[in-house]
Amino acid sequence: MNHLEEREVMKFVLNGRSFDTATAATVAIYRGAFTPEQFDPHFGAEQVRFEWVLYRTQKGAFFIHDHESVKYPKGKPVISDEAKEATAEEAVKWISEHGAAVLDGTGLQLPDEA
Repeated sequence: MNHLEEREVMKFVLNGRSFDTATAATVAIYRGAFTPEQFDPHFGAEQVRFEWVLYRTQKGAFFIHDHESVKYPKGKPVISDEAKEATAEEAVKWISEHGAAVLDGTGLQLPDEA
């Protein structure tokens, strides 16, 4: 997944509610890659690529989609997709902690611009 346009559509049921990446707005993105070290759960893998995306639903709820691709020396990559619901405050904290790129801050109380 190199471009936003290529992202797969995912649906998740969280806390009894449906969350759909196709109908939600992309708020922020944090992506990268790393080589796992000794105490990492993916130790032995050549590389872990990740893309974490914060979404806002049409009704204003937030959720974070975690997509990981783990490449081991032999075999196909292991792909995982998980999601978790977030409050607006948790979303702002997540953006700040990860240095995520904000694409649409609607509904969030982000710090003033410099």
